[in-house]
Amino acid sequence: MAKYAWYTRITDAAHRLTVLTLLGGTLYMGGGLVYTLYQNGKKYEEEQLLLQEQQQQKQDTSVN
Repeated sequence: MAKYAWYTRITDAAHRLTVLTLLGGTLYMGGGLVYTLYQNGKKYEEEQLLLQEQQQQKQDTSVN
C-alpha cells in the first residue's frame, strides 16, 4: 500500500466525512418525512371515519 501525503489523507477523510454526513442526513430526513406522511394519513382516515359515523347517525335520527 502506497503512503500518501498528509494533505491527501486529510482531504480524503474530509471527503468521506462529507459524503457520510450527506447520506446520513438524507436518510434521517427521508425517514422523518415518511413517518410524518404516515401519521397524517392515519389521522385523516380517523377523521373521515368519524365524519361518516356522524353523518350516518344524523341520517338514522332523521329517518325515525
